Amino acid sequence: MWVARPGERERLGELLRSEAERVQAELKVMERGAEEASCRICGSREELTEEHTPSKKAGNLERLLRGMIDYEKSVSGDEVAWEVQLIQGGATATTLCESCNNDTGSWYNPAYIRLVDACRPLAVPANAGASCEVKVELHTQRVAKQALATLLATSQPGVTTRYPHVREMLMQGDTVRSLSPLRLWLYLRANEGARISGIAALVREEDRKGHLLAEFSFWPLGWVLTFDDLDVEGAVNVSSWLEHGYHEKAQVALDVPCQWALMAYPLDFRSAERILAERARPSQ
Repeated sequence: MWVARPGERERLGELLRSEAERVQAELKVMERGAEEASCRICGSREELTEEHTPSKKAGNLERLLRGMIDYEKSVSGDEVAWEVQLIQGGATATTLCESCNNDTGSWYNPAYIRLVDACRPLAVPANAGASCEVKVELHTQRVAKQALATLLATSQPGVTTRYPHVREMLMQGDTVRSLSPLRLWLYLRANEGARISGIAALVREEDRKGHLLAEFSFWPLGWVLTFDDLDVEGAVNVSSWLEHGYHEKAQVALDVPCQWALMAYPLDFRSAERILAERARPSQ
């Protein structure tokens, strides 16, 4: 599905169609690697349990309005159509088995909450577009693994089948290894709310190259998982945190970009002013 200004659709389609088809085919192969009803981490067919994503202690407590693209209406109409659903008691997913749900929560989430607490005062509209120095003592490997577990829990199946080292890293807390070729990116979210993309296909017009990525943001933190060499402008690469020991605690002093996340599209960090200006611009 193309998202573009009316006057640009045909031109973009011709330029980017072949690359879009290539990267979408790559995504379909990954999705076919595991059944929809399987655990996103271990791949088992055990009963899946409902979990808060992120946890309640990360601020996931309130009622939410969930906006989703209505694919059929969007394809038949002239613009993207949305449907809105009221969610009571926070955002949840039913994608992990009980063992993976409990283990990742007990092993990794306390460290994640520590980063959340440190970033809340920084993730404010006044800091949007700037980098903020985050200073906190952390078990960084645990934080990164919790972020990775949440990204998988809110994405399609097949990732840990395609990349079994990711499964090993999450199921064994003491596993230390590189995430490569995947990379994990962090940003601060300036506005409250959440953005969850699942695994999405991105084709950039500037170089006509396609990529797979997944984004999960829930104020105050935003996370992006890339599957290749895509550099995320506006986020900091924290993949190296997964190469630290489970018991290794470090004093983190890291410059983290603070970004708007106003629209539903992954990696869209535009301000409200820029969005309105672009909408007002005449199509070519």
